[in-house]
Amino acid sequence: MLGLFSKRKVKDKEQISLENIRRLYPISSLLPQHQILICAQSKIITLKRGTTLTSVNSTDDYQYYLLSGKLKLAALDGRIKYMNAKATDAMNPIANLQPRRYQVTAKTKSRVLVTSRSMIEDYFLQAKESSITEKADTTISPILSTTPLDTAVESIVAHFEHDVATGRFILPSIPEVATQVVDILDDPDINADKIARKVSLDPAIAVKLVSAANSPLFRGNREITSCAEAIVRLGLRTTRDLIKVFAVRDLYQSNSEAIQKRLRSHWNISKQVAAIAYILARLHKNTNPNEALLAGSIHNIGVVPALLYAEQMPEVLDKYKLTIDEFVNKTKTHMGVYMLTHWQWPAHLIDAVANAENWAYQKNNQGIDMTDIVIVANAHLNILRKFLTCPPLPEIASFSKLAVRLNLTPEKSIRILVNARKEIRAVTSAIGFPN
Repeated sequence: MLGLFSKRKVKDKEQISLENIRRLYPISSLLPQHQILICAQSKIITLKRGTTLTSVNSTDDYQYYLLSGKLKLAALDGRIKYMNAKATDAMNPIANLQPRRYQVTAKTKSRVLVTSRSMIEDYFLQAKESSITEKADTTISPILSTTPLDTAVESIVAHFEHDVATGRFILPSIPEVATQVVDILDDPDINADKIARKVSLDPAIAVKLVSAANSPLFRGNREITSCAEAIVRLGLRTTRDLIKVFAVRDLYQSNSEAIQKRLRSHWNISKQVAAIAYILARLHKNTNPNEALLAGSIHNIGVVPALLYAEQMPEVLDKYKLTIDEFVNKTKTHMGVYMLTHWQWPAHLIDAVANAENWAYQKNNQGIDMTDIVIVANAHLNILRKFLTCPPLPEIASFSKLAVRLNLTPEKSIRILVNARKEIRAVTSAIGFPN
């Protein structure tokens, strides 16, 4: 399997442990027996600094994961991004789209897991066809969805993916400047001035960052007037998360008045889940509040491609006799996961979108993760606004985990959020959410 790699490229080889395999996406969503087989048939290679792993426009059957070190990913258009094994997005495959869109080079000495792409796809198909599929992890894979779908929705999803692949439907995309800024923030040599110069290419982002830095949430002793000063005050990690939030918010746009009304309604829900997630993350010290804000803001992102697809392909609604709201509710999770995977966003954020309404969500009984925070935030909004679409808090697995860690009761957690209304308004103000 590893004949592709010359001695110049591979310094040594070692076997990977099953524990490491099980933390990778989408392998973590496979049946245990398939994980064992992948473990047995995969290898770890060590790349010297400067060694090229993949080339632009190349096509192969390899799937790579970064286990240690740093990689540089260079696109054909000159865009540069970096991948660090210590970051959460390292659980995702490296530059996995085919043909390859990046030349991947080792920035430092790096260890990379090499496995077979087609083997993983085959195991997902086997699990889907097997009568014991429900015993597998119910998390939606960021690459291949294993969500149970009724026949009509499965057909819709197939048409949607085909229309995207053939260019008949264009997925919404993050503005280019925002993408470039997020990519360069992983550069170890980056500083606020370099980022500010890049941000200045999109004045709207610069204005939003300055506004956020001067908001009650981040305000200091003096007013900030420049983008570079705003970035220094916010910090690089917060700047990255806020730019992503701004970019996501701007996707909720349509020329159709009816679609725009629905997009605005869904965004108003997302902004409140985002703010509640921020407050909950503040309570749970091991979770980054600004990343929770981002995760909450995208938890319902699938409504954007779903509504735009329904707008452009009205015949789909007629064929399956669905109202537009029924269509969105049935397809938004799959379409959100599909779109974030296409954007190559971190696996833990994709997982939050996949399970935002999965009240029984449990991930190997591990500690609190970002998905737990989003689920509990979503449930609290349901209760506070009397949506009545979720079970009581004690019946929600993620709340039970959080309650143990923070000594919470349902009444206490609701009271905390009611008392935090002023802070919640400050959070939404800081990131410029429209009413």
